[in-house]
Amino acid sequence: MTSTLLLDLHPLQIAHRIVAHRGKDLIFTYSRYTVAEPGRQAEAPRSPVLRVSATELTQLWLRKRLAELGPTEEMAIHSWVECNGVGFHIPMVDFVSRPGHIVLRELDCVLAAETRLDDHFVLFDSGRSLHGYFPDLIPEHIWPKYLGRLLVLNEHDRPPVIDSRWVGHALVRGFAALRWSCNTSRYLSIPRIA
Repeated sequence: MTSTLLLDLHPLQIAHRIVAHRGKDLIFTYSRYTVAEPGRQAEAPRSPVLRVSATELTQLWLRKRLAELGPTEEMAIHSWVECNGVGFHIPMVDFVSRPGHIVLRELDCVLAAETRLDDHFVLFDSGRSLHGYFPDLIPEHIWPKYLGRLLVLNEHDRPPVIDSRWVGHALVRGFAALRWSCNTSRYLSIPRIA
């Protein structure tokens, strides 16, 4: 079972910050997925989209979901959030490795250019790389442009910093997803604040 200390450092805290800012009428989405065999490029099979209300999204809820995972399954939170029937997205990003301060400043500028949000990305160490979450929501119509701006952060003459395949999967699915578990040998650790 996942310890309380690990969950205190877990991305679940981003959802709690969003709820504190936006209210308890939010419905978050997530899924379970089967980890693909090494070397496979296809997207991992995923459960139907699952929903959880903001009031249910607690450490106990997360512990139970993690305990339900099968031996080849992981859990991912989705960017898609509903509020009274209106769709929003959590701005999130999957980095290729560990970006420097300049890239993170550019990322904050990207979000500021698309929204009126004035917070900063929060980074979580996922084992081999970093995941980033912005602790607020952006309207659905801004989200595709946000993903496009993420790709522009990958400069042609430097190693990529944004996982472009992750962006591609997000565009195909209609939502982004980041892992919240560490249930299989493919991953090194449960995501925790960096």
